[in-house]
Amino acid sequence: MTDTEARPRLARTVVALANDRRVRYLLVGGVSAVSYYAFYATLYLLTRDWLHYLVPTFAANFLCALVTYPLQRQFVFQSKGPVIAGFFKFYVVCLWALGFTLVGLPLLVELAGIPVLISQAILIVTAPIINYQLTKFWVFRIRRTKPSATD
Repeated sequence: MTDTEARPRLARTVVALANDRRVRYLLVGGVSAVSYYAFYATLYLLTRDWLHYLVPTFAANFLCALVTYPLQRQFVFQSKGPVIAGFFKFYVVCLWALGFTLVGLPLLVELAGIPVLISQAILIVTAPIINYQLTKFWVFRIRRTKPSATD
């Protein structure tokens, strides 16, 4: 195959990947993971001398939701539904992730003896697998209308 023949094939592959919701979800998930970790690490490092390591998870979770929701809504799921109601549903999923962190972080830190920031990184990697299913089937679910008698 020549270089000239390979270019259209590569272009089709790139377009196919861009049209794949799972790929877009992974890209936004990367933004989410980086933003959450940055928020958490910054807050933790600034407050670790006087706040318990679980406290920054609340603020980091909310700030990450504010950053991630518009990306999920427009880029991943291309939702046309209500913005505010969608954010509340999205934040319920984020609250699940918060609960996951509030349970998992002490297990990793207190029981396994893993440092806080490393434990947080481990949790960040595992949560998206479950979040995708919740987001896809509940937050941005496409409602199919039932055909009417005139259809």
